[in-house]
Amino acid sequence: MKNDKYTFIHPFGALQLQRWPRLSNDPLRAWDGADRYLLEVLAEEGVPSSLLILNDQCGALTLALLSHEPAPTVFASGDSFTSLAALEANTVGAAILPRSDSESQPDRGRIAAPTYHWTWADQPLPHGADAAVLRVPKELSLLEWQLAALTQALPAGAPVVIAGMDKHLPRNLLEVLARYLDQPSAGLGRHKARIFRGSIPAQPKEPPAPSWLEMPQQGWRLRVDAGVFSRQQLDIGARFFIEHIPTGIEGDICDLGCGNGVVGMTALQKNPSARLWSCDESALAVASAKDNIQRYFPARETYLHHGNGLDGLQQKFDLILLNPPFHRGHAVDDSVARMLFRHAKRHLKEGGVLRVIGNSHLNYPAILQRQFGKVQQVARNNKFTITDASL
Repeated sequence: MKNDKYTFIHPFGALQLQRWPRLSNDPLRAWDGADRYLLEVLAEEGVPSSLLILNDQCGALTLALLSHEPAPTVFASGDSFTSLAALEANTVGAAILPRSDSESQPDRGRIAAPTYHWTWADQPLPHGADAAVLRVPKELSLLEWQLAALTQALPAGAPVVIAGMDKHLPRNLLEVLARYLDQPSAGLGRHKARIFRGSIPAQPKEPPAPSWLEMPQQGWRLRVDAGVFSRQQLDIGARFFIEHIPTGIEGDICDLGCGNGVVGMTALQKNPSARLWSCDESALAVASAKDNIQRYFPARETYLHHGNGLDGLQQKFDLILLNPPFHRGHAVDDSVARMLFRHAKRHLKEGGVLRVIGNSHLNYPAILQRQFGKVQQVARNNKFTITDASL
């Protein structure tokens, strides 16, 4: 193989895989031991003729299984736009012929090269699979949502194989599996990962209800779907941020990384003439924000963007509000923040401002100084710093 850094050797062959967006000298691989373990189990026990894959991070599972002979019918589902983009970018190099169902999927700015049947996490899972493989997602609430959806989409008795890296598995995983699957069990460890199994029960299970975030001062009760950040209470960073949303904006505001929509909604409340774009890479976050904004601001001009940052948007903004993540999956990584700063710079109007909040130790002001002409501190407490950046 030309580049071992990107070569994923699996039981059915080898793939060249990269994470997305692609970074030079990216220290993170596009697969891990949980991917390898799942594929080894399927190779040992036989690949079903059709199966459903949930939470494939970069295409390791989907593309490896499509390289099996005979290739199974693959249904795939996930919440992350960047995971799908990685899958599709890696598909281009996998030399697997596309199927002809691309017109059946809504246009969300994706690369038009599907080799599988894709469904977003905010949509019902497709019927027709004989089995499912699932990577344990970072948020336990999303796992419960997906397990319930599996019981409604797969036939009774269908096997479900679940994997995760040992260091990231929740302690009560078997207890959670028992709520939704028959005969849940834990397998032996391999590749610093662990396999769990279960089967679809005779009666479908109802999904857990969404969480509701009470904000009595604003008179809001916000829906927060599975997997969306800050489900039980507004996190302290967001509380500090919404105290410092500017007023007097009559143009276009972007809530970049909108989550449940609370920051953008506060901007709407404080700026009665402004228009709002709510953007996130999580399908369930966009669904939450859409519901909340429509209930409390039905007459305002608002837009939603599900994608990687501001990619695919032509709009420029008077104000961009950003609380950037400093993780990619479970790994601490500021490359997402750096990318979003670049996106914001491209999408600011003349005189526009990017307002950023972050943990003070992350030192975002120093990073912003290298990209923007003017950077100044707006507010600071014992944990967070709010910074304005303009061209």
